[in-house]
Amino acid sequence: MTTTVTAVEARQKLGHLLNLVSLTHNRVVIERAGKKIAILSEYNEVEKKSPDTMGKLDFRSIRGVGKEIWEAINVDEYLKEERDSWE
Repeated sequence: MTTTVTAVEARQKLGHLLNLVSLTHNRVVIERAGKKIAILSEYNEVEKKSPDTMGKLDFRSIRGVGKEIWEAINVDEYLKEERDSWE
């Protein structure tokens, strides 16, 4: 079972959420501004899933980050300005 809370609720009820995770083995999804940003889960669960990848970055999970920045920029114009600054 998964419980979803806001970032404010997570901050205010961290002890309760830790108990929920450790005693019931549930996951807690933390949202900010309606977007899922983190998962609070039992430590053993994470350890069992990927012991060989612990501490390593997996850039596949950040696909699309920064997309909204480039949507607001005319890429051709930006590249031309950058190239002109190199001369």
